[in-house]
This record gives sequence, C-alpha cells and structure tokens, in this order.
Amino acid sequence: MLFLNRLPWVLILIVSLATAACSKPPQAQAVADPQQKPLEVEAAAVVREAIETRIDVTGTLAAWEESVLAIEVEGRIGQVLADLGDRVRKGSVLLRISSEEYELKATQANVELSSAQADFDRAQKLVAQGFSSQQEIDDVTRRLDLAVATLKLAKKKLDDTSLRAPFDGVIAERMVSPGEYARSGSACFRLAQDVPLKFKADVPERHSLDVHAGDPIQAFPAPLAGKPLAGKVTRVGPSVAQQNRSFVIEAQVENPDGAAKPGTFARATLLTAQTEEVLTIPETAVIEFAGNPRVFVVEDGKARERVIETGGKRLDRVIVTKGLKEGEKVVSSGVDLLVDQQPISVR
Repeated sequence: MLFLNRLPWVLILIVSLATAACSKPPQAQAVADPQQKPLEVEAAAVVREAIETRIDVTGTLAAWEESVLAIEVEGRIGQVLADLGDRVRKGSVLLRISSEEYELKATQANVELSSAQADFDRAQKLVAQGFSSQQEIDDVTRRLDLAVATLKLAKKKLDDTSLRAPFDGVIAERMVSPGEYARSGSACFRLAQDVPLKFKADVPERHSLDVHAGDPIQAFPAPLAGKPLAGKVTRVGPSVAQQNRSFVIEAQVENPDGAAKPGTFARATLLTAQTEEVLTIPETAVIEFAGNPRVFVVEDGKARERVIETGGKRLDRVIVTKGLKEGEKVVSSGVDLLVDQQPISVR
C-alpha cells in the first residue's frame, strides 16, 4: 500500500527528467575544420556571353533523294551489276538488257538513213539541172527526216538497254535477277541518296515564329554515340497540325562518310537567330541537393556554398539567372567533396 501511495511521485519524477532532456539546447551546426589541409580544386569565372536560343527536337533521318529505277525497254536481263548496299556513282551502269535485237534495229535504221541521204543528194543535183520537180524534193526531204528520227529512236532504245544511276547513292533494294524477262517500266532497283541526309521533325507551335529556313541545326543519330551531323533547315511547314499542335521542318544534314543510315531516329538542336546576354558557368560547377542547384564560390581561400537559380543549359554551360555575379569564381571540379567554408587551393 505504501508503494502505491508513492507511485504518483515516481511518475512525476520520470516526466520531469524526460522534459529536461528534451529541452537541452541543440548542438551547433558542423562546419569545416579551419585547420584542415586545403583541398586542391579547379575554378572558373562567371562570365557573361551571348547565347543562341536553342530548340531541342526529335525526328527521323531520311534519304535526301530516293527513287525506284525502272528499265525503259523490254527484254531479257543479261547482267545485274549492282546489289543491296552497293555505293554507286551517277551514270554507273546497274543493269543491262540483252541488246542484240536493238543493235539490229539501229543498224537497219542507219542503212535506211544512208539510202535516204543518197536520194536527197541526187534530187538536189537534178533540181540544180532543172530535171526534178519541187514535189520530188519534198518527198525525199520527208523520207530523210523520217530516217534521221528513226535512227535517233533506235539509238536511244539501244542506249536504254543499260540502266544507269541518276545520282550518287546506295542501292537500298534489288528487285530483279539475271535471266528474267523485263517489261518496259519494270522496277529494278531502289536507289537512296544518303550523302547528305534529310532530317524531318515536328516542332511545337510555340516556336513557330523562331524557326526559319537557313537556321543551323545539329542532329545526333542514336547509333553514332553523340557524334553530331551539322546542317541547316531547308523547309518549314506552313501550318500547325491540330493533332499534336506542331509544325514540320526539314533540314539538310551532312553525312560525309555515310555512317548514318536513312530511317535512323535522331535528336537535334536548332540554333535560332535570336541571341541574349546571360551569365554562364561550367556544368561541372553545379551540384543539386533536395532539388536546388548549388555552387561553391571561391572566397578568401574557402569554398562558400551558395544556392543559385538556373535557366537551362547550352552544351556544357549552365545559364545562371540568380545567385551569382559576373566575375565571381566558382569551384568547377570535385564539388561533391566539398562542405561549406572548406579551405581550398585553386590550381
């Protein structure tokens, strides 16, 4: 019974001790040891520079030109001289139709022309001597003109037995084999011009006043591991699609070694004509904590942590909109190893 009478006092004592422990003042925030050996770092100045406005888009690379090549005369295919993946030059012979029949027709037309020319020359002499009428001259003239046209057509058909590449490119598809009989107009090859390439993309409508033909562009095909293809915008679509609120652009991009293939997905950066003066620092100087970008400013041999506001990135530079002044120096290497007020030595 005596223990029960003392129980309230015991509880009061326990609560008092707990309250005293909770009310103990917190320890001061840890700071860098002033006796710590300075950490060697690199630093870069905050600079003001003109930055071109950039628009990032995604799109697809396509052949600059692509044509299905058809033979213009009929006959049996004698030779196929190109195949899938072959790189060909303009004028290269890709296929030959057996030409014996067309050679005979050209020879026959040449004989007819010789005969018509002889008749014309003889009629000219008779006219000069007064032994031929104008009607006879007109007849031999028409025959000569017809013979000239017939020979010209025969030579063209003979030449058309060889199918030639209309431009430099690569064979994207072969559709025929030797020995097949080809009709006039039969498709034989698909030829793609991949130097240069065409880049096609949709651009959000908010940039409709910013993009113009002639604007520089850099395309980054996925398989090339970041290697850019430089070029320029060639065409800008005249309207905005209602489905995705964007407009189409086309650009010509260089592909000097033919490494990028038509059909490849690519990211691209459009460099518009607009420029603005902004403060920038190296991307390596910025570290994020809890979603807030921070830097370490070099002050009196120490790294002073400072929260900043950014306005995007241009290549390896970060645009700073608040928190830094032009000319200040920020640590640009090893920032993840620093704490506020840590002694540093700038290399």
